[in-house]
Amino acid sequence: MELRHLRYFVAVAEELNFTRAAKRLHMAQPPLSTQIRALEHELRAQLFVRDPKRVYLTQAGQELLERARIILTQAENAKEATRGAAAGITGRLALGFTASAMFTERLPAVVRRFRRTHPLVELSLRQMPSLDQLSALYERTLDVGILRKPDVPPPEGVAVEVWHRAPLVAAIPKGNPLARRPGIRIADLREQPLITYPRDAGIGLYWPVLELCAKAGFRPHIVQEAREPSVMMGLVSAGVGIAIVPAVTQCIRLEGVIYQRLSGRDASSTLYLAYRPKQPDEHVTHLLAALRARGRRRS
Repeated sequence: MELRHLRYFVAVAEELNFTRAAKRLHMAQPPLSTQIRALEHELRAQLFVRDPKRVYLTQAGQELLERARIILTQAENAKEATRGAAAGITGRLALGFTASAMFTERLPAVVRRFRRTHPLVELSLRQMPSLDQLSALYERTLDVGILRKPDVPPPEGVAVEVWHRAPLVAAIPKGNPLARRPGIRIADLREQPLITYPRDAGIGLYWPVLELCAKAGFRPHIVQEAREPSVMMGLVSAGVGIAIVPAVTQCIRLEGVIYQRLSGRDASSTLYLAYRPKQPDEHVTHLLAALRARGRRRS
């Protein structure tokens, strides 16, 4: 049974006249009658009672009419949804992000604008570690990722590009003498207890911090690890140590935490865009364009 058979049947059922139904379908009446008989034969049920003056639906015909209308409506909806998704009008999109990406206004602004300009696209936001985002992109459970580049090459078919660079700052306990300086260098942290992200957290800031310390000629004295920026700031507030974090982390304001800009060209943090270049979805293209445009802005 094909959709065209259901369309033929519904037309006859609604017109209760083969001639009018044929005219409505822009076809001749004899082929229409043949198609209806073929449908009845396939279903092994009589759908119409035919007499010289009128056509009547049988009980079986009434049952089929109700379901045929639903099927044809769903088929039409499926067609429109498919066309809309292909044109980037409707669809589903999964955007991954590392926690600190939401601390900057850039990402929230893009999300607001995209939802306003693409109201029929379901945008799913997923906070994920950077390594997990790369895996999800490879497995096609994620469409776009905003991450800190891990110290591993991206999977095959996944591209990574710079999105936004921001300075690094040191979050210092208020009682520490470094908190009273107008600015500090990485070398000033030589004897200081440091709080860092775990090495295995899949967050690309662990290795840059170690590299900065190595260039300054010392190995960092790591006393505590934390996966979430808010937890790190809580540990700084408690006087456990100093944390080197992106400048956007300054939006976390806790009593006893002083943020100091780190001097030096290398004292910066980079967020990256990750995506599948060969993914043809229009709405992915639109989201990437919006992210790139916002990432280039200075504020």
